[in-house]
Amino acid sequence: MTTTLQPPVMQVRITEARAQPGAWRIAYEACNASDQTLWLVDEPALTLHQAPGRIELSYARAPLQGGALPFGYFNPHRTPLAGGDCLRRHIDISWPARLSALWNPVREAAPTPGDYAVTVRVGYGETPEPDAPRAGEDVQAPVLRWQRQALSAPVTLTMIARTVTGATP
Repeated sequence: MTTTLQPPVMQVRITEARAQPGAWRIAYEACNASDQTLWLVDEPALTLHQAPGRIELSYARAPLQGGALPFGYFNPHRTPLAGGDCLRRHIDISWPARLSALWNPVREAAPTPGDYAVTVRVGYGETPEPDAPRAGEDVQAPVLRWQRQALSAPVTLTMIARTVTGATP
């Protein structure tokens, strides 16, 4: 049986990446490459994944961290994106970055100075909303089952240490 790889229906492209001491600005666009409407996860909950030399900034709905106690669980806010349309967003991060303990294993991220391959991940669905939970199913399971994900190609950004100036003795 022959397998043919198909291009992803959602494509993410970083359009701007700037570093300055203690901050990054990243602009990206998520484009629907299909001919049907897709629903993009469009909420401010950032999840940061870091490995040596790599940082992923994700706006896909992540699983709740173990021990997290949310006040209710809600489906993510979704923005419809018609076939062929793109949605532009930007990320402004001041380092150290404060993160939500619901989605991240740490409350603060402070990468060491150096170069990083940086990617942006988005979540989307092929239907307007997730199905209802099944009997006995974890509350977040319908969202995680509904969601598809798309990842940008990496760009290189430098973590520039902030310099402290002041009087010297």
